[in-house]
Amino acid sequence: MFCPRCGAESRPDQKFCAKCGAALGTAEDQQSVPVAVAVQSVPAAPAAAVVPQPAHALPMAVPTLAPSAPAAPALMHPIPDGGLTLEEVVAWLQSGGYAAKVVTREDGKRHIESWSSGTLFNIFTPGCQSGRCASLELVFAYSSKGKFDVSRLNEWNNDVPWGKAYYDTVNDPCLDMDISLSPGGTFESLNDQFATWNNILSTFITKYNLR
Repeated sequence: MFCPRCGAESRPDQKFCAKCGAALGTAEDQQSVPVAVAVQSVPAAPAAAVVPQPAHALPMAVPTLAPSAPAAPALMHPIPDGGLTLEEVVAWLQSGGYAAKVVTREDGKRHIESWSSGTLFNIFTPGCQSGRCASLELVFAYSSKGKFDVSRLNEWNNDVPWGKAYYDTVNDPCLDMDISLSPGGTFESLNDQFATWNNILSTFITKYNLR
């Protein structure tokens, strides 16, 4: 038998432990009383520590955007095959706020008269077929009664890439510009070229004081 306090071995007939003096029970008592066994609690494993990461450690995913298709070009307005009739040219000029009319010469040929900033100019249509004209010839002529120095026109032709300057049989200054309508012409291109004509006509008149 063993002492329940210090664990020293004792004889079965001893009532007290010879080592620590603790009371000893009988063998039956020893069997009926369970010996408490100290059970050490095992601490739960600590939760994994969450270590804060710097902002740059976990880069945010940047969505990948599919390349967008290029913007569709604005629709152009094509000029009909073969060009325009004189009446269509007049209608086009009038739609832009320009006075215009078809005139018939003594030889029966027709052309257009129009005005730009109060200046009269003519539009001729060479090479028309079936009433449609593939090109326009814009012409301004100034009557100087032969007093204009025609040598000055060389300067214009050397410096200005648009509009050809020349003089007629009586030495009057003239300005000429051709516009192609067909094939492949558009009203947008026609508008741009007509704007160029207006600019160079104004410059020509101002440069040579043709008022």
